[in-house]
Amino acid sequence: MSDRTACHAELQRLMAQGDVQQAHNLAQTWLATHADDVLAWQILGNASLYLADTVAAEAAYRNALQHQPDLARNRANLAIALLAQGRYADAWPLYEARFDPSLHAHDKVQFGTLPIARRWQGEALTGKRILVVREQGFGDQIQFIRLAPQLKQMGAAQVRLWAAQPLADLMQRADGVDEVETTQPADHTYDLWVPLMSLPLHLGITAPQTAPNPTYLSATMQHQQQWQKQLAAWTQGKPSFGLVWAGSPGNSVDVRRSLPIEAVFDLLSARGNTIPISLQLGTPGMERLHEQCAQGLIPLLDLLRDFSDTAAVMANLNLVITVDTAVAHLAGACGRPVWLLLPKGADWRWGQHGDTTPWYPSMRIFRQQHAGDWQTVLAEVKAALQQWANESS
Repeated sequence: MSDRTACHAELQRLMAQGDVQQAHNLAQTWLATHADDVLAWQILGNASLYLADTVAAEAAYRNALQHQPDLARNRANLAIALLAQGRYADAWPLYEARFDPSLHAHDKVQFGTLPIARRWQGEALTGKRILVVREQGFGDQIQFIRLAPQLKQMGAAQVRLWAAQPLADLMQRADGVDEVETTQPADHTYDLWVPLMSLPLHLGITAPQTAPNPTYLSATMQHQQQWQKQLAAWTQGKPSFGLVWAGSPGNSVDVRRSLPIEAVFDLLSARGNTIPISLQLGTPGMERLHEQCAQGLIPLLDLLRDFSDTAAVMANLNLVITVDTAVAHLAGACGRPVWLLLPKGADWRWGQHGDTTPWYPSMRIFRQQHAGDWQTVLAEVKAALQQWANESS
């Protein structure tokens, strides 16, 4: 292949359909004779990350950065590789590159509408009112709101959170949060503001950190009791577990992290005398719905109006099984037993090895050992589920 545009198109096609190894091999071959191709270095870095080779990913991203040091994407990518290696202190300053307008914030929050002179940079907070601004995915917001109490410990008089609407009710009860907004607050209502994912930099977070309160999020007791009545009618006293098998189809990593519906049906064959509850939303939750019900899966779908509903349901389940979505973070933040199924080269926060994580003590991790090999992971989960079902019934 001699045409640069054609090579880029093929690399992007392979990555989009999950052919990571082929994309990796093509990028390596191309770069042997086109070492100045920044996009190819970026894609090689991405493919290396997905293959769990974080050292090779770092090298590729550094090559891209060397050829184009002013490109924010190169700095942001390098930050992710360093985070995946656990080198948090090196990564967080580079991670600030995510605010560059060229990257387009995933959640569409326009930080440019906030007064830049009042952006918090880690200075003293005594007596100050600080606004924490949402960014990125729901899972990021759930995971890092655990840091809000540290702002209070630094003397902040008030911690306000500008939250995404589906999280707003739940975040009202987050430790360290005094007030929650769903639209941009007026400038006079706060003294300083900070993007949520900049908190680890300014608070000096250098390693995965268990929250002081492992159950730092929860639905109200009244909400939990409402769902308890409904779930009791369905489960008839039998143990129950929640299930999520797919993320948002619009996410670039969804092809790697989500399970096909056939895998869900296979997993349900090990449920024994327990009751599976689908916490899956969106189009995947509707796929072959009649077969889901025939397999004994109870779909909640639109009954889950927001994350507060999901948290209330979880409070009444014995276990949650999920792929890498916000539900995994929510279950962990609520202190519920949760099994997380991860692809090879998973997101940086889950590390590279082991079946536990300091981020969420109630979580058990099942990892792919080879890219795309869900079969082995599902065999392990089925065995664990069967054992759990036997012990719980």
